Amino acid sequence: MDRSLRILLIVGAAATLLLICSAVKRQKIQIEDSLFWICFSGLLVVLAVFPQIAFWLSGLLGFQSPANFVYVTIIALMLVREFRNSSKISTLKYRVDQLAQEVALDENDRGADKDEGR
Repeated sequence: MDRSLRILLIVGAAATLLLICSAVKRQKIQIEDSLFWICFSGLLVVLAVFPQIAFWLSGLLGFQSPANFVYVTIIALMLVREFRNSSKISTLKYRVDQLAQEVALDENDRGADKDEGR
């Protein structure tokens, strides 16, 4: 693996780790979500420090170069993360719709109770 790619992976992982720690500290991200990014950063560091892993896996899986393997791995992890986020967003949208309907029904019931009290 090229030395510049190794350096880029380490710098990128360190920057990601600092960003995540800062976001957790400012309560912009939940700790459970930050675990993914911390593990992702750790994976990048492991691949940068021990490039033999990337060479071995790229040979095993038929990639022409370890850099291609690293890029595909990063893209695959981001796609999995995006799918999980889309799933969470869909669930939250459904829950918001349910809550809005419950609030509307409660307000309607309170309005009917006021009309009966006249």
